[in-house]
Amino acid sequence: MKYQDEITASLADYPSENRPVSGMFFSTEYVVEEYEYDDAYCLLYDDADANLFECEIIVDLETYQLVRYHIENDKKLVGSLVLNDDYSFDGVEVFTFMPEPEFEMADASANL
Repeated sequence: MKYQDEITASLADYPSENRPVSGMFFSTEYVVEEYEYDDAYCLLYDDADANLFECEIIVDLETYQLVRYHIENDKKLVGSLVLNDDYSFDGVEVFTFMPEPEFEMADASANL
């Protein structure tokens, strides 16, 4: 039983599958759909490498508009999504796009 408790405790360090994590890699390449729902701006995100499958991510208006612009103009946006405490409420997590040079360089190298 001691080992089971250790395993359970160590699993608490990892986010549950199919949930966004603050600071996660983000690319418009993995956005399946963007839509508004109940006054929220949502992205349906599908990135198998991050264990996210048709994951609904709520973002702020600026991020939503930025993502839509890049998708509509066939441009790729790469960076990270960070939890925005100012917009999050009642257990609803709202994320904001942040440029991340390290992610941009890694993505550029992977697509050479």
